[in-house]
Formats: sequence, structure tokens, C-alpha cells
Amino acid sequence: MSYLPRYTSYLLLLLLAACSRPHPAEAVDASVTEAREDSLALAAAYAGQDLIEHAVTASVETASARAGVMDDAADDPAIWVHPVDPARSLVFGSNKTSGLAAYNLAGEEVAYYAIGNVNNVDILTDVPLGEERITLLGASNRSNQAIDLYRVNEETGALTDLADGILYMDSLKIDDVYGFCLARAEGEVYAIANGKNGLMQQFRIVERGPKLGLELVREVRFPSQTEGMVADNELGWLYVGEEAAGIWKLPLEPEAMGGGAQVEADPENRDPVRPRLLAHRVGQPTDLVADVEGLTLYELPDGTGYLVASMQGNFSYALFDRQGDNAYLGSFKILDGLVDGVEETDGLEVTQTPLPGFPGGLLVVQDGFNFEGDTIRPQNFKYVDFGRVLQLDLDL
Repeated sequence: MSYLPRYTSYLLLLLLAACSRPHPAEAVDASVTEAREDSLALAAAYAGQDLIEHAVTASVETASARAGVMDDAADDPAIWVHPVDPARSLVFGSNKTSGLAAYNLAGEEVAYYAIGNVNNVDILTDVPLGEERITLLGASNRSNQAIDLYRVNEETGALTDLADGILYMDSLKIDDVYGFCLARAEGEVYAIANGKNGLMQQFRIVERGPKLGLELVREVRFPSQTEGMVADNELGWLYVGEEAAGIWKLPLEPEAMGGGAQVEADPENRDPVRPRLLAHRVGQPTDLVADVEGLTLYELPDGTGYLVASMQGNFSYALFDRQGDNAYLGSFKILDGLVDGVEETDGLEVTQTPLPGFPGGLLVVQDGFNFEGDTIRPQNFKYVDFGRVLQLDLDL
């Protein structure tokens, strides 16, 4: 279907929101100008999406985020696969205005944790805690510029706080905590976070009695704003999205880059020890359009699989080979089907584990414009059977 009705609906909301802001008049004028600039970018993104050849549809959507229609609220998902009964698996979705929601596979909200303005969330299994091995959920929390750590109950999926107090980021260095992921390398477990100013900090997670704390082991500064990150624990790589430039690839093990020393990323790829941009930067080829947002891995045996990235500039998703030089394999979009299509995705997550209704694995994406017909609703998350992606005529 044409994007014009939805574009028009969203444009009207942008302008109404801008005009309804309080005086002084200069502030209103600036808001209207900003709304108009947003509308031009929005039109360009829809037009760019039309150029993407391959498409899939979502089969399930979650309940709307607990937020207003125009709030930038829902952001990043994490999938918890129940160890015994896959049908009881959950999707945890961050809400940048108030907390963390848990949704079942039908998209129903089954729990809500009002823990602050949670931005990114991730889950890691088989984490040591005393004599146990647990499933750990971590998140970046912008309410207190900290990292949250929770134990996931293996039977119910309920969360229990494991943080040894408030695990603050360094507010003198991090300009608003943003992206986040958990990782494992050489027997150590890490929490990795970045800020809007492009600084990434990697922390070793350490046991403090029955709780967990953090020890800073590495800092990396990127040229501009970063957010999406994903760790390939098996192959030993960390991928970081620099929103306006591309996707960086660097060793996951801190000592590979000098331990705790701050490292500047190398845009020209001249130093093999420093982080490097993947061979295909944003804009080359034209399917990859800034800005880069969420990153996730579809992991198959023997180190095979795919790196998946969301591209907000044309409402699309790019696939890269997980191995070697991470060759670009193609892009796809998510259009209307049983539920509405998806625009302006922030975070996304995929699991290769077959789940009820998702035999090819589950892809969860944040939907920046959640429509009911041509009416905009608060943001939510959409579920896609990743098997539909694998059936596309991409270079897989």
C-alpha cells in the first residue's frame, strides 16, 4: 500500500505536537521548524523503503508501550527462551519512559518492572553465581546513568535484582548512557555500555557475595554517537553501530586492544588492532542508509549465521555474513500483514531456536510508528518468523 496516508497522519501529529508546546514564541517556531525537518526525513525514509525489493510480514505484535502516542518509548527487545517449555518463552522490551515490559509469544504484557528509563536490554545464559549457573538480564538505565543486572527465574521468567547497589556509569565521561549488551570471553562475563558521545565502556561482572558488581576493563571512543551492540561470544567479536557511519567490529577480549587503555577507533582501517568498520559502510551500497540502530546475531552451528542490523534511514534491515569479512548479503523490509508493518526500528533481537508459531526462529523488532489502520498508537514490538527471511532471494 502507499505510504502517503500514514505519512500524512504522522506529519499532522508532528506539527500539532510542535504547535502545542508552550511559549515563548521563538521556541514554538523552532519546534515547527524541527517538525518540518523531521517530515522531510520521514518522506525520504518511506521513499527509500519503497526501493527495497525484499519484504516479509510480522505475525504478532505486542501490546502498546505504556506511553503517550508521540512518546519515543519502546526501544530494545531481548528474548528469553524457556529452558523446558518453549511456549512459555518471553520477550523483554525496554521502555525509555518508565521501565521494562515482559510479553508472551502472543504479544500480551504479562509483567512490568517500573525501574526507570531503560534504553537497551540483553540476556546471557550460563552465568556463574556462587555454585549456580544462572540466566542474567542486563540493561542500561538513563534515570540514574547506571547498569541494571537481574536474575531471570528459570521457571517463571520473573526478575530478581542482582546489582550490588546502583552500578553507576562514569557521568563525567559518558554523555547519557545509551547502548548495552552482555558478553562472554575467555571465561569472563562482561557488561558493555556506550553513551551518546561515542564512548564505550566494557566492565567485567564480578561476584560480591550474593550480588554482582562491575569493574572497568576497557574504554573505546568512536567518532560520533553509537548505540546498537551485539557480542559474538563464540567467534570473539563485538559489533558496535555508529549511527551516522556504519558498523564497527573489534575484538571482544579487552586485552587484545591494550586492556583498560582508551582506544580511538580508526575510520581508515589502517591499524588491524583497533576497531574497524565493516567493508560495507552505510551508503555503500545504497540499501544501507543511515542511521544504523539495532544489531543482533542469528547464530548457527560452527560459527555460521548472520549479523542483522536495522537501518532507520529507509526503514529496512540489512544482513551480513557472520564469518570472515562480514559480506553484505542483502536487505529486507517488514510490510503490512496480519499486523501492521514496521518503520524506524531502534532495537531488534533474534533467536535461532524454533518457538511455537516461529519455526524458523523469532525476530523481534521495535516499531517506531505503530499504526492501527491509519491511526497512530503508542510504539510496540513486532514478531517475525525468521524462516520468512531465510526464504527471501538474498545472497545467503
